[in-house]
Amino acid sequence: MLLRRLMLAVFLAGGLASPALPQTSGFGDLDPPDVLSLKLGSGAGEQPGPFREFACGTDGGPPARPLSSFADFASCPPEADTGLHEVAFRYDDEIEYYALAMNLQPIVERYHGTRFGSFPVIVSALMDDQGILRGYRVVTDDRVSIRERRVAYSMAILARSRLKGEWTCEKLPLADGETPIGRAYTKEDCIGTSAAGHSMILQSRYFHRRGQSAIDPHSGRVREGLYESTARLEVFDAGYEPP
Repeated sequence: MLLRRLMLAVFLAGGLASPALPQTSGFGDLDPPDVLSLKLGSGAGEQPGPFREFACGTDGGPPARPLSSFADFASCPPEADTGLHEVAFRYDDEIEYYALAMNLQPIVERYHGTRFGSFPVIVSALMDDQGILRGYRVVTDDRVSIRERRVAYSMAILARSRLKGEWTCEKLPLADGETPIGRAYTKEDCIGTSAAGHSMILQSRYFHRRGQSAIDPHSGRVREGLYESTARLEVFDAGYEPP
């Protein structure tokens, strides 16, 4: 099944010709499950797969204690803010490895790593004490190249387009010590409600934090990567209220 999915992806990407395949402009159901495939309100054993590298989450940061599956959620302490158990995970990468072996770079780029669109992210499921999925979290991953990290804040634009619903956003002023990057900065908080009634929280940040600057004030040299560029998305089941 996996190999057939890979070969169909190759055909659709234009790598091979096949008169038996219908014309289409996208990959459709060839895409493996991602964070948006998670089933809010359903149990740990009812979630889609395959996913891999389960671990206790750290509020959207790097994974902590390794787990075998979502079912091990109770091994992770509940969060103070949400009361939920955070289980971080990564996407299945078998298609990527097949594509690497076959030197199919367009397919490698499409299925490379755990991403939200083209943005490298850390994703996690948020389980209640009964093992019911009450929310999920998507945070841009800082452990990437400077080029990818610089545009990470713009994941918020993609999130609003992919998660349809009513959004309300507030542009926040920079705090004391925070400065724009060049002449621009982004500091925005959004809340929303999806068509299914799920509550959504979205943050985007792009500015120099206190003490950061593009130019070293002592040497005059350019300093790369000294800024915050992040986006953070949280979606919660309809009717769920943190303690």
